[in-house]
Amino acid sequence: MHADFPALSLLLITGLAAFVPLLLSRLPRLHLPIVVGEILAGIIVGHSGLNLIESGPALDFLAEFGFAYLMFLSGLEMEFSLLRPPPNARRRRSLLANPLGLGLATLTVTMIAGLLVSQGLAQLGLIRSPLMMALIFSTTSLGIVVPVLKEHGLTGTRYGQTLLVSALVADFITLLLITVVAAASSRGLTLHPLLVLFLLAAFAATAWLSQRAAGLPGLHRVLEELSHATAQIRVRGALALMVAFIALADWLGTEVILGSFLAGAIIALLAERKGSSLHLKLDAIGFGFFIPIFFIMVGVRFELPALLSSTRALLLVPLLLGAAYAVKLLAAILYRRQFSWRQSWAAGLLLSSRLSLIIAASTVSLELGLINQATNAAIILVAIVTSTLSPLLFIRCLAPQEARGPVPVPAAPARSHDR
Repeated sequence: MHADFPALSLLLITGLAAFVPLLLSRLPRLHLPIVVGEILAGIIVGHSGLNLIESGPALDFLAEFGFAYLMFLSGLEMEFSLLRPPPNARRRRSLLANPLGLGLATLTVTMIAGLLVSQGLAQLGLIRSPLMMALIFSTTSLGIVVPVLKEHGLTGTRYGQTLLVSALVADFITLLLITVVAAASSRGLTLHPLLVLFLLAAFAATAWLSQRAAGLPGLHRVLEELSHATAQIRVRGALALMVAFIALADWLGTEVILGSFLAGAIIALLAERKGSSLHLKLDAIGFGFFIPIFFIMVGVRFELPALLSSTRALLLVPLLLGAAYAVKLLAAILYRRQFSWRQSWAAGLLLSSRLSLIIAASTVSLELGLINQATNAAIILVAIVTSTLSPLLFIRCLAPQEARGPVPVPAAPARSHDR
């Protein structure tokens, strides 16, 4: 094997990936999500702890691919039938009855609240760009939301789909707006962000062509014959589609995670319902290897000593942390139109988790001089804290039967998260 390959580091990471679920299963009262345990394990063995992990190109690639694969599985979780409002929804409530409309409405409220808070921080001299900070407050972490919902069996419910769509809308739109603000700050407004339209066009064209091809005579029989043993044609085809969209997104200069999500959404449109052998195999590949590497490496890369050396960052952290939760909880009031108060507050808490996108936005802002090193360090800590704390608060806030997944619902209309 190549001398630069970090075999021992990878052995430690995969060992932790196997050990963390076993440990958490012995601590059921904590209700600690596996992804949170993986982040904390990474901090312990990483740069801020025992420093046992030697990072390098190989581990960086595996972590980035793990995040892209997580976005692919996020697209695979989409159940497009749930994006339509229920038949008995009143006309005046049609926007908030649709998960997509509700996601757009909550993001709008979050952005307005974030801008007001950012203006206040700017008046105190703590930040330099209220608009960029408002977008940072508006982000969420689809990479945290999806595993938590999956772990508790909520992804197939209307409640889980609503949170999934809300997280996707927040990540996608804030990503586009951050790109526009960064471009305007560095070289003026350009047409570069519009390249994402080509990616969306490729998604629509691929989905249409795939649906047409699915009707070809004999194709289903061939796929069934090659879906077992060493062929695994469905798995190979799904992974090839994911990599194709990642490559297309990279070529267009857009976020590769958007490409991988769209690839997963195409598979969701074409393949059988969740629980099929294809879904189980793709889940096993991701959550069995690639995705734990991503979460553990998030903890490994956190630099606690650099943060502790900055008094400004330490003073800024509680302000940013409080604002990060406040803007999401304020927007979560809109969920009350469909769900109970307990579910609404739980939604706001889970959507307050922030990870990769907020770190990426902070890095871009630092390079453009929109924030300083102290603010950058504080934002990274907020990402670590919210991605660790929010899943715990989400489970604590939900009723026990809600946290375990869907339960039977009476025939009478009610604000439930079940279909």
